[in-house]
Amino acid sequence: MSLTATTSSIQPALVNTAQDGSLVTDSHIIAVGTDNEHRNVIRLVRKYLTDFETFGRVDFKNQPFNTAGGMQSREIAILNREQAMFAMTLFRNNEIVLDFKKNLIRAFVEMEKQLSTPALSGKQLMAKALIEAQSMMQELETTVQAQATQLEVAAPKVTYHDTYVAESDQLSFRTVASTLEMGEKALRNLLIEKGWIYKESSSRRSQKTGEVIPQYRYSEYADKKPYFIRRQNHDAPRFRGEVDHTLKITPAGAAAIKRAVGKWLRADQPELEVGGRNAA
Repeated sequence: MSLTATTSSIQPALVNTAQDGSLVTDSHIIAVGTDNEHRNVIRLVRKYLTDFETFGRVDFKNQPFNTAGGMQSREIAILNREQAMFAMTLFRNNEIVLDFKKNLIRAFVEMEKQLSTPALSGKQLMAKALIEAQSMMQELETTVQAQATQLEVAAPKVTYHDTYVAESDQLSFRTVASTLEMGEKALRNLLIEKGWIYKESSSRRSQKTGEVIPQYRYSEYADKKPYFIRRQNHDAPRFRGEVDHTLKITPAGAAAIKRAVGKWLRADQPELEVGGRNAA
């Protein structure tokens, strides 16, 4: 589905007309409007793709854009009005998000008014669009509430996983890396690059020497939670005011990592450090 920019007196950049005449926005517009990184918005769309496609097929396309280094390309998700409104229910409300929600609804309403037949007056068109938007938001709220209920039902299972997975069943990154014949650092960096885990940095002052000591902590992304477990370390210095933790790998995670690394290596990544040396 290709986009054709259409002029609108209200937030013209927020809504475009697709080739089939439908009104759409995209994930990059939403990322900019909500002050989020675009890669996080794309990840959100893919995570809840089945829910998004309740309101129609989601199209993905490469969008060119200029940078100081020349022309680049990024993947964006094309969303119709219902999909865009569903996306907004997944964001935490703050002043920026609330303002963008209102502007996005106004942009869709204004564009619909411009493209509709003149059979209805402007006030009638606005009232019709607002009623539809209100009804749609109510339906989406019902959907979100149902999903929240499902999460509450699943919560005991998650708690069981965190509490009762025996330490003897947990694997260190060094152990898993060794079985894959690669360095521990290389494995961590690869999992960060592929969006499985992320690294946080902080610092503390040594009580003995007074020197500033850097601190690092690794954590898993939500969709990879079954593959990792956080073991709190109450004896270690606190990390950003919290009890620090060490990230361990579950048996299911070790198996998943082995499969994924095999696939990534077959895709030819010469920069990987395998067996302590750069792969040829």
